[in-house]
Amino acid sequence: MTVPISEVHHRLSYWLRQVHKGPIIITRRGKAVGVLMDPQEYERLSQIRAYLQMARLSRSLSEGGPSAEELYRLSRADLEARA
Repeated sequence: MTVPISEVHHRLSYWLRQVHKGPIIITRRGKAVGVLMDPQEYERLSQIRAYLQMARLSRSLSEGGPSAEELYRLSRADLEARA
């Protein structure tokens, strides 16, 4: 569902009650500028994104990335530099 920002501005409570039906794309001058979505769907998408980031990191490390020891050493040096 796509709704102009002016409509969302005037009837936000109504549109918040509609998010259970699916995401609501908010537009300004015909271009998407935001999305209203169900909080559980947002949480699910956040978990999927975190999983994909971990999978990419795992693949990168298995393809000859830095060792765990090297990561520890670099992160410790970075933390000490900030102190």
